[in-house]
Amino acid sequence: MLNIMRKHAGSWMIKVLLFAIVIVFVFWGVGSFRSNNASTVATVNGAAISLAEYRRAYNNLIDQYRQRFGASLNDGMIEMLQLDKQAMDQLIERAIVLQEADQLGLRVSDAEVADSIVNTPVFQENGSFDNRRYRNLLAQVHLTPEEYEADQKQVLLSQKLTRMIMGAAKVSEAETRQWYEWQNTSVDVDYVLLDPSRYSDVVPSEQAVAAYFEAHKEDYKTEPMIKARYVVFDPADDMDQATVTDDEIAAYYEANISDYQTEKSVEARHILIKAAPDADAQTDAAAKARATEIAAMAKAGNDFAELAKAHSEGPSKNDGGYIGKFQHGQMVKPFADKAFSMKTGEISDPVKTQFGWHVIKVESVEAASTKSLEESKPSIAGILKEGKARSMAYDRAEKFYQSTFGKEDLINNAKTFGLEVMETGPFSRQGPEELGAQKGAFAGAAFDLPIDEISDIQDIGGQYYLIQVTETIDAEIPALEDVKAAVTADLTAQLKTERAKADAEAMLTAVNAGQPLEAVAKSQGVDVKNTGPFKRDATLPDIGPDSTFVQSAFELTPDNDVSAEPLKGSAGYYLLRLKNRQAPDPEGLAAEQERIESMLLQQKQRNVIMDWIEARKNDSQITVEEAFLK
Repeated sequence: MLNIMRKHAGSWMIKVLLFAIVIVFVFWGVGSFRSNNASTVATVNGAAISLAEYRRAYNNLIDQYRQRFGASLNDGMIEMLQLDKQAMDQLIERAIVLQEADQLGLRVSDAEVADSIVNTPVFQENGSFDNRRYRNLLAQVHLTPEEYEADQKQVLLSQKLTRMIMGAAKVSEAETRQWYEWQNTSVDVDYVLLDPSRYSDVVPSEQAVAAYFEAHKEDYKTEPMIKARYVVFDPADDMDQATVTDDEIAAYYEANISDYQTEKSVEARHILIKAAPDADAQTDAAAKARATEIAAMAKAGNDFAELAKAHSEGPSKNDGGYIGKFQHGQMVKPFADKAFSMKTGEISDPVKTQFGWHVIKVESVEAASTKSLEESKPSIAGILKEGKARSMAYDRAEKFYQSTFGKEDLINNAKTFGLEVMETGPFSRQGPEELGAQKGAFAGAAFDLPIDEISDIQDIGGQYYLIQVTETIDAEIPALEDVKAAVTADLTAQLKTERAKADAEAMLTAVNAGQPLEAVAKSQGVDVKNTGPFKRDATLPDIGPDSTFVQSAFELTPDNDVSAEPLKGSAGYYLLRLKNRQAPDPEGLAAEQERIESMLLQQKQRNVIMDWIEARKNDSQITVEEAFLK
């Protein structure tokens, strides 16, 4: 294995970033699938999943969600997201994939593993591998190069199988056309709105309010609330004491060099002459000949952008073929390989990809670069200093916590540590308002506590909290007098809505009996308005983003051009009448076809692989230890 890598990279070895060591895939877990712990948490067709594997998958999910949600990720969210179940499902699905790959005789060679590693842009520094950093970073997560390479081999094996399965997904021209027509058809609708707010004479009686409250008491039940006290350990208070050495800065720079690197990028235009991957030889040759002719015109001095507008069949046609700046991995490989081999101003011969034949013009080339250690020092010093301050604040919080056993200790220790004990008023699960953006996370921690118990150290918004609940307030149904204004408002709104609905139904009956919509609307003192032509994704003037209105409008046909019943929208009750329905221009499909095909293909591929996984799970013998069944 190592010999093969040396053939690719001379004396250099694998370069890898810490976050890339544990690979995450579409639907399987992370890390080694080899059993390295005797404890078995599940079996899949007799193959064991170890506790160590489960922990790695679970912890990786925690890290992913922590990056997404930050300090707001708490135990309640973890339970709601069912991360334990997600981790188990990932490992089971990965086991099924690897077993199926083995049954089909799929194999991954050492050369393929080496090639995948040395060609991963994030692992490269000026096209070479840094063996020392590779080994240092692997050591930080307790992996040897051999373990990482074995993991990578299983990753590639899984990818081979999924590519085979997803290869069954095809998008026909009819499907592309159908989606284009569905998305781009427009309708023009006349409508009448009966807004409940127009019924200003609706005033419920005292008896009606009382009866409504009696029937809806639970709707006015108060939320359970608590009061709490807390102390805060702010890393900002430790910044002056946090010091950073040059050696620490250099070590951080070395370990995170990719953060200071910019990949090579190319800015380009292209002209696409379409040819389907399965096109016959004659069709493909004709497309290539046309692309060759256009390339010759461009090389002869004709304006490339104007040629693109006149001849390209790609979505960038109207922009003169301009596709902006991109890195190698952002384009299909044949296109990227050619573009990245060209110089500024150069025009290519035709290049074949799955979309057809491309003529490329490179507008500019931006070389890969690395920000020097000296340039990076100020920002790294800030990062390290902030990290040290956080550690110091946590240490203070831990020392405080270890000496705090009751509510009196909390108060007395706060004086010793020079901290202020903060008191909240009553608050619900939404949290105390005085904590602003951190109120939800604070409430999540506080509501799990028994009264008078001191919480563990809570990381909330980058500060460390110790929280103590001092009082609980149970939910209760209030007296009518305490909520009478809200009850009256709710009943009034209901009565107005019922009036609007009844009037809309009466109007529809009159229209169905042959009376013109305009005359019926006039009798109710409302106007007939018109939307103008709109598509399914429209936000309509005077109506807004009302999906119910849009859906109902597109259900109208020339034979059934009036609403079958009054439509309850966000603003009230509507009656709709179709004025016109317009199919899109078929010629417009050409400019959109590539994008639509790509989108539909991705959707189909996702569905194919998930359906395949589900079918294999149903056919497999899967057992999970009871502790993991929830």
